[in-house]
This record gives sequence, structure tokens and C-alpha cells, in this order.
Amino acid sequence: MAYIAIEWTYGRPNTGADEDEARAASAAEAVLDAAGVDYSEAEAEYQRQWLEFDDEAPMSGLALTWIKARQAADIALTEGWHNTDGASCSIVAG
Repeated sequence: MAYIAIEWTYGRPNTGADEDEARAASAAEAVLDAAGVDYSEAEAEYQRQWLEFDDEAPMSGLALTWIKARQAADIALTEGWHNTDGASCSIVAG
């Protein structure tokens, strides 16, 4: 079964991280599921376009869906936190 794993880029708390990760992963999966895309295919397309452009601005198709999923995860990661800018994450298809 496909899933999204969360990788903290900064701000991982000492407690509560499991709940934060679950919430973030669910948010990313909801975006990808709504688009009806295979998680691994979307991630692979993002990586392909990153190698081509070295920038997200010109990306299209599945890569854009991957970006939206990552953004949803990043927002959900700190939902309920006093400082919602206190952490960030990236996502990985599993």
C-alpha cells in the first residue's frame, strides 16, 4: 500500500512529533488521492523536472501535484502550534 513519509527539514519537537507527522502525511495523501495519482510516479516526475530545471517555477503536471501535496503537508505539520513557522517538512513516497 502506498503512503507518504514525512522528513523534517527543521523544527522537529521532542514530543508530539508522531502526531504531527501523521497529520502532515494525511494532508499530503489527501491531495494526491484527490488528483488520482500514484505517489511514486508523482515523486519521480518531480525529481525528473527538478534535475531538468533546478527550479519549481517551470514545473508542470504530476510535479505540480507533488508540490501541492508537499505544501499541504508542510501546513498541516504545525497545525495547532503557537508558531506555525517553527518547523517544515518534505515528503517521500513509500
